[in-house]
Amino acid sequence: MGLKEFEFIDNAVNILDDMTPMLLDIADEIETYFEKILQEKEQEYISMSSRVKSESSLREKIIRNRYLVKFDDASEMMDFLPDLIGIRIECRFIEEENKVYRAIRRYFNKTDDKVYYYNKSNKNIQLKLSEKQPCRQKNGFEIYKIDGIYKILNRNINFELQIKSMVNVFWGEIEHKVIYKNNTYLLQDGFIKDMMKTIKQSLTMIDKQLLSLYKTFHTPHVFNRDISRSEIEKLFAKFVYDIFSQKMLQSIGFIVDFKKPCETIIGYSLDKVESEEKIPEYMLSEFSMFGQIVTKDIDFNSEIEFEREPVFRRAFGERLGTMFRKRLNTEFPWNLFFRILFEIEPCSNTGDFENFIYYIRDTVLGGEARNEIKEKFGREEGNKIIDDIYDVIGDFFEEVTGIEILYKETLDKIAATTDDVVIYICENYDSCEEFENEIGEFESVFSEKLRDILD
Repeated sequence: MGLKEFEFIDNAVNILDDMTPMLLDIADEIETYFEKILQEKEQEYISMSSRVKSESSLREKIIRNRYLVKFDDASEMMDFLPDLIGIRIECRFIEEENKVYRAIRRYFNKTDDKVYYYNKSNKNIQLKLSEKQPCRQKNGFEIYKIDGIYKILNRNINFELQIKSMVNVFWGEIEHKVIYKNNTYLLQDGFIKDMMKTIKQSLTMIDKQLLSLYKTFHTPHVFNRDISRSEIEKLFAKFVYDIFSQKMLQSIGFIVDFKKPCETIIGYSLDKVESEEKIPEYMLSEFSMFGQIVTKDIDFNSEIEFEREPVFRRAFGERLGTMFRKRLNTEFPWNLFFRILFEIEPCSNTGDFENFIYYIRDTVLGGEARNEIKEKFGREEGNKIIDDIYDVIGDFFEEVTGIEILYKETLDKIAATTDDVVIYICENYDSCEEFENEIGEFESVFSEKLRDILD
C-alpha cells in the first residue's frame, strides 16, 4: 500500500484533468475581459497572458504546503486552491504596476461584502480588493498579486491576477528557477539568497535607468539625440556583457574580454531602428529579450547550427558567408560573437546570419558610393568595377582572420578607405576598360591602404 499523500495527490490530479478543458475556457474569458478593461481605461501594457495549473506544479505545491493535513480530501483542496488559473499583466516599468492596478481598482467598483469587488458589466468575475496592494512576499519583496473568483453555476473557480513589470517578470523567473525549483541541496543557501537579493536590486536599478531613458525620448524639449543614442548603446552593451559573462562563467568556467563584440552587435542592432521615435519601442523589446536570455542555458562549448543553408544574392556575400561559417565553429571568439548576435537578433540563426552579411556588404561599400560609380560608368560597366572593389575587400577579410575585422570601428575605417577609392576612380578613369587596364596596380594600392587600417 502506497503513502496516503500520494493517493491524495493522484486524486487531485484526476480532478485537475477533468477540470482543465473548462479552466482553459475560463482563463481565455478572464484574459479577454481584462484586455477590454485596460483598453477602455487607455492604460498601456505590454502583454496579457494566462495559464492553467499544470500537473507537476500541483503535485509539488501539495507537498510543499502540506495540504494533506489541511484538507479532508482532494476535492476540498481544489476548491480552495487560489491559483488554479493564473492571469498576468506585464507592463514596462515598475512605476507602471501601480498605474495598472489603480485602473483595475477603479473599474471594479461594486461590492456586496466589502471583500470581493466587481463591475456591473460582469458580476461573475470578482477581485479580492479588500487587501493592501502590493503585498509582501516571503522573500521580502513586494508584488501585485490579487485573488479573484469566477462564478459559474453554483461554484467559484479561483484565479490569481499578477501585475508585473519586465524587471519583476525576469526576477520572478530567475528566483523560481534558482531557489524554488532547485531541488539540489545547497550548502551555501543563505549566500545564494543574498546574491538573489543583490540581483533584484541591480534589476531595479536597471529599471530606473531605462525609465529615465524612456522618458527622455518622450520629452518634448530639445536635447542632443546623438548623445542619447550613444548612451543607450553603451548601456545596452553593458547589459549584454554582464548577462553573457555570467553565462560564460557557468558554462566554461572562465570569462574572456568581449566588450568590443557587445558594442558592435548593439550598434548594429540600434542602427536598424528606423527613426528616433522608434527608439523607446526598441528599448522595450531589447530589454524583454534580455530577460529571456537570463533564464536560458547556453553551452559555450557547442557548435552553432543553422536551420538551412544561407542564401546570398551576390558573390561577395557568398564569399564572406562561407568564410565566416568555417571560423565560427572553429575559434571561440568567432563562435562567441555570432552566438551573442543570434541570441539578440529576432530572426532564425540563418536569417540573422544573412542579414549581418548584408550589413557588412552595405557598410564597407555604401549605396551612395555604388550609385556614384554606376552614374559615371553606366549600370553594367559600373557593376564590374563594384565587383572588383568587393574582390579586394574580400581578400582583406580572408587575410585578417581575427574577429576584430567585424568590429564597427574596423568596418567604418574600411568604408572610409573605400569612399576615397571610389572618388579616385570616378575622377581618374573615363571608362571601365581604362580602369581594367590598370586593375593590378589598383588592387595593390587598395590592399595596402586596407592593411594600414589595422597597423
